Amino acid sequence: MSIVAVDVGATKVRIASFRNRRVENKKIYSISTYGDPVKIIESYVNELGGAHKIGIASAGPLDVKRGSARLLNFGNLEVNYVERLGRLARIYVANDCVAGLLAEHKLGAARGSQNAVYVTFSTGIGAGVMVDGHFLLGKDGNAHEVGHLVLNFDDDIKCGCGGTGHWEAYCGGKNMPAFYEKLTGSTVSSSGEIFTLYRNGDQKTVEFMEKCMRINAAGIASIINAYDPEIVVLGGSVYLNNSEVFDKMLSKYIAQYVMNRPPAIVRASFGEDAVIYGAGLLAAMNGKLP
Repeated sequence: MSIVAVDVGATKVRIASFRNRRVENKKIYSISTYGDPVKIIESYVNELGGAHKIGIASAGPLDVKRGSARLLNFGNLEVNYVERLGRLARIYVANDCVAGLLAEHKLGAARGSQNAVYVTFSTGIGAGVMVDGHFLLGKDGNAHEVGHLVLNFDDDIKCGCGGTGHWEAYCGGKNMPAFYEKLTGSTVSSSGEIFTLYRNGDQKTVEFMEKCMRINAAGIASIINAYDPEIVVLGGSVYLNNSEVFDKMLSKYIAQYVMNRPPAIVRASFGEDAVIYGAGLLAAMNGKLP
């Protein structure tokens, strides 16, 4: 029987078998269509004919000791992966961005580094952090929830977690349209539409993007100042689909906010598969992170 690797994101579940450090038979499911992510995992494992280990890289916040996660985008749905899937296989759970960093550290852009950060710009904003060769986890496994850094303490714009002034509230893919409407007075359906308007030269969108990317630069600079990494690896669908916009503007603004010697800032080697590769590695390593 094989290892199954799972990436439970805010809106999708990516799932695959993992063999010889490679992802095989990958499938992608919409959580809104299929509902409970545990049922998606059960169905895949049964189709595969069983598994002896399942590595789950999940959006959080987490309780890694219990093996559970609270999925904010689904009404704070509490999912205990270990209790519900333990009869199928040994279950290993980590934050999705920790898994992304594990993949990039072992096999990708951060290979050989001892101080590295993986940052995702997707539905939300998150990170995995390694300092002096050790992954930072915290008491519950949430030591790296950088999307909830407070960048504006006197603003009432709400994050998906219910807090205000969080980085993710402005620049997470789900929240960008609300921030865009607040600044421009215009309504858009998605962050993708904002980037299209920007590329088409819409002036108010150009001004909005400058503002948004200054916020992203301040957030990344805060990470650099806090953790002093050698390398920052950027991933997530919002970044990967618009990397030329991010790269141009981040390089322009980050220097204004960084105190420490700037690290290399690079694109994730595994693209949108970084997290699922990390989930497979997590299981292969029996959950023992460096």
